[in-house]
Amino acid sequence: MDEPTLSVTELNTTIRDAIRGAIPENVWVRGEVQGFRESRAGHVYFQLVEKDERPNRVQAALDVALFRSHLMTVHAALRRVPGVELADDVEVRVKGHIDVYPPTGRLQLIMTGIDPVFTAGALAANRDRVLRQLEAEGLLRANAAHALAEVPLRIGLVTSAASAAYHDFLEELDASGFAFRVGVCDVRVQGANAPRRVVWALRRLARIATAFDAVVVVRGGGSRADLAPFDSDDVARAIAAMPVPVLTGIGHEIDRSVADEVAHTASKTPTACAQVLVERVMEFVYRLDDVSRGVVHHARSNCALALRELRDCARRARRGPPAALTRELAVVERHRGRAEELGTRAVKQAIATLDGSERTLSSAGGRLARAEGRRLDAAAARLRALDPTRVLERGYTITRDRDGQVVKRTAALSTGDRLLTEFADGTAASVVQELDTRES
Repeated sequence: MDEPTLSVTELNTTIRDAIRGAIPENVWVRGEVQGFRESRAGHVYFQLVEKDERPNRVQAALDVALFRSHLMTVHAALRRVPGVELADDVEVRVKGHIDVYPPTGRLQLIMTGIDPVFTAGALAANRDRVLRQLEAEGLLRANAAHALAEVPLRIGLVTSAASAAYHDFLEELDASGFAFRVGVCDVRVQGANAPRRVVWALRRLARIATAFDAVVVVRGGGSRADLAPFDSDDVARAIAAMPVPVLTGIGHEIDRSVADEVAHTASKTPTACAQVLVERVMEFVYRLDDVSRGVVHHARSNCALALRELRDCARRARRGPPAALTRELAVVERHRGRAEELGTRAVKQAIATLDGSERTLSSAGGRLARAEGRRLDAAAARLRALDPTRVLERGYTITRDRDGQVVKRTAALSTGDRLLTEFADGTAASVVQELDTRES
């Protein structure tokens, strides 16, 4: 007898029927939502995963389908607990029945309901666990130990540059009129990978922390599930390790996140966070104005006191000099007359001395001039005696070659050389035709 052979569809249908008979029609399952997506038809699909003690290590997974017919029931249940929603990274307790889809043989949970109180409790429990651990390690107020600069104008910003939170924060700074400078580290702050991205941004800014007075982490409003990344242990530790004050502007509706608890200063919104910085700078400006007014008041008081003293001196001077001053003036007048008399006498003596010196210098100068004249006349006579012109006048001549050199010997000449002979009254050119050299 041949054993029965089933088609794939028949086998999948048999498995489905067996599961339906073995498992109650409605079963509650808890796990963490991953891969949340909505189809064009209005259905929702995701995986319900169970993780072990190692971070992000999936131990088991189950496909979940939430059809549009049950979606309104689930949304109504979620609205009863504000801040809870169905999204990635949210731990949930859902109700449904197990089914096998025969065309693919895929096992899935057909979701029909949710327990929002469980989700809210899971979020709160995780938050409390992280806070206790951070407090035990002394990290809860580590960042608050850093002093915020009196004029925090250099800001490092961690947020999504395409978000409303980014624009709200910058617009508030711009409206202040102060010269804020903002360096933006653009990261997504929502979704399964948000904690890892925020940690990366904080560590990047920590490497250049000297360029900033403070680092700001902002995100717009959202549900507890949306803001779950800021309850992450990794994000909290990254904030605690920052070498500069970290300010948060995370749009929590009710509770503060773990990031808020660890940060130096926490605000409810990005705008409120920007206002903290603006008010800090404004306080410094007010203090500076107070100091300036104090300096002006002090200067005016000193000037007024000096003016009163000057006026008192002027009044005493107008009443006339005292007797002692009058006596001193009389003494000064006597000494001045004596000085004038002595000065006149000294001047006369000096003039007489100068006149005598002038006569002496004139006499000596005349004698020196006459002696020098005689010496010059003698030198001129000797010069005239040596003048070649005088020699020429006595019948002598001077003969030069064509280079202008004086010809002293016939040995320096050759036949055909041109000569120039200088007489007392002129010169004559000649050519050597014959040489007769005498032996010396």
